[in-house]
Amino acid sequence: MEPFIEAVITVIAVSAFIAGIFYVFYLAAVKGSESPLRLYNRFKNGYREHSRNKKVKEKMTEYKTFSGVGAPSFLRSALPFCVFIAVILILLFKLVFLTAIVSNSMQPTFKKGDLVLMQKIATAPEEGDIIMFMHKDIMLPVTHRVIAVTDEGTKTGGDARGVTDPWIVQNEAIIAKAVQMGGGPIVLEDVGNYFILETSKMGYDPKYGSEYAFMRNIFSMLRLYGYIVCVIAVMGYVLLSLSERKRRGNVQL
Repeated sequence: MEPFIEAVITVIAVSAFIAGIFYVFYLAAVKGSESPLRLYNRFKNGYREHSRNKKVKEKMTEYKTFSGVGAPSFLRSALPFCVFIAVILILLFKLVFLTAIVSNSMQPTFKKGDLVLMQKIATAPEEGDIIMFMHKDIMLPVTHRVIAVTDEGTKTGGDARGVTDPWIVQNEAIIAKAVQMGGGPIVLEDVGNYFILETSKMGYDPKYGSEYAFMRNIFSMLRLYGYIVCVIAVMGYVLLSLSERKRRGNVQL
C-alpha cells in the first residue's frame, strides 16, 4: 500500500476515535446522559451481581445433589419404568400387533398386502368395528367389518362385497380388533407383501419368494436382539436406581 494512502487511513481512524470521545463527553455534559465512568461502574456492578447469583445457584445445586433435597420421589421414578415394562409386555404377548391382509375383500379400506394395526386388549365387537376372527371353513383368520351385533353373535361383511357374510361370529372366535384413528384403521400399505407366503408347487411366490426368507430371518433376528436389549435395559435401570439410592443414603448418614 502506498505511504500516502496509509497516512490518509491513519488520519481518518484517529479523527473518528477522537470525534467519538468528544461525542461521549458532549452527551454527558450537555444532554445529561450518563458519563462513561458511570456506565462502566454500572456494567461492573451488574457483572458482579450475575457472578454472585451464579455461584449461589451452583452451591444450592451441589447441596441438593448431596443431601437428596428435591430428588424425585419413588413414585415419580417408578412411573416411567412401569410404563416401559407395560409397553414391553404388550409387545411380548402381542396384545398389539400388525397383521398382513391376504385378500381384497376389504377394499378400499385396505387391500391384500397391507399391514393393519390390531389389538386384542378390548375385543368386544360394536357396529362399524373391524375385527379379526377364525372360521372353521377358512384356514387363515378373516378380517372384516362388523355389520351388526345380535344375541346369536356378530354379523360381518367385507367392504368390497357390500353384503353380509353367510355366518355368525361368536365372541370366542374373535382374535383381535383393528385400532382405528380418525374413523379408519391404521394401515401400512403394501408392506405386508413381505409377510405373505404364497406357495406354488411347494415353491415361493415368484414376486416375493426370493425375499421372503431373507425378510423373515431379518425380523426374527431383530426380535431376538430386541428381547436381549430390553432385558439389559431393565437390569441396568434397576442396578442404577439401587446404586443411586444407596449413595444418597450414605451421604445423608
